Amino acid sequence: MARRRKHLERMTLFEREFGSFVRIICYIFSLCFLCFMVFMVLAYFRIASYAFDTYTNVEDIPHNEVGLLLGTSSLTADGSSNPFFVNRIRAAALLYKKGKIDYIIVSGDNRHVSYNEPRQMMNALIRSGVPKDRLIADFAGFSTIDSVVRAYKVFMLKNVTIISQEFHNERALFIADHEGLEAIGFNAHDPSSRFSHAIVYFREIFARIKCVLDVYFLHTQPTFLGDPIQIGSNPLPKEPSNYPKHATSRPKVVSDAAFILKNGIEIAQRPAKEQTDAAIILKQKEFARQHLEQLVTREQS
Repeated sequence: MARRRKHLERMTLFEREFGSFVRIICYIFSLCFLCFMVFMVLAYFRIASYAFDTYTNVEDIPHNEVGLLLGTSSLTADGSSNPFFVNRIRAAALLYKKGKIDYIIVSGDNRHVSYNEPRQMMNALIRSGVPKDRLIADFAGFSTIDSVVRAYKVFMLKNVTIISQEFHNERALFIADHEGLEAIGFNAHDPSSRFSHAIVYFREIFARIKCVLDVYFLHTQPTFLGDPIQIGSNPLPKEPSNYPKHATSRPKVVSDAAFILKNGIEIAQRPAKEQTDAAIILKQKEFARQHLEQLVTREQS
């Protein structure tokens, strides 16, 4: 009985200690989860704050050489015209015609042969009066982060006007700011009936959460990069060089011995000059005078 009682006491002690351990783990997990949720909420509102860098009136927006048109499908799931697509095309064409941008990068998904967002946008812009030579297709814009980062790292842009709906522009500007790309947004009109497209706005909540994770935690990079592409006056990066940009040591001073040696070698390497007749006559006279002096000296002795 005593042994059994001691065993029960040990089991009770273990259960109490294990229960305390589980409670501590649950407390730490709850605290971490709470901190993570607070961070995500703050980041969500941080993205929303980029609405101050967007424009709705075309007369107010400043000029940038290049505009970045973010892609979407021209048709909805039921085969009808996509108002998000139509309004983005109108916004991009308006910016070009008003002289607010000179070139347009049409960036979208071309993951499948049967689905080509850049081609759809280019054809629509050409029909809207934008010249074809002012359009640059980016077929690797599989996501917003792909489109924005490629604009910075592949098309070498330092300033850009991003064209999409306001909720989309806010997220794109957040990515651009994190990459060091100076960007502003031009807001295309939302659909006249938001209720019929509520799924798009609901999906944006999760898109922003994923965007925060990609930028701050996963450090997601574009699916494809590639060689730099020049647009307009944006310069291509300089080729790397092995030469230092600045002098790494003091310039050497030539010593007197080295100077004399160098000049002596140059003088020795010079071809001998041909003697003139006058020089030959003078040399003969000098030789005769020396010979006469030697004879006189010999007779006197």
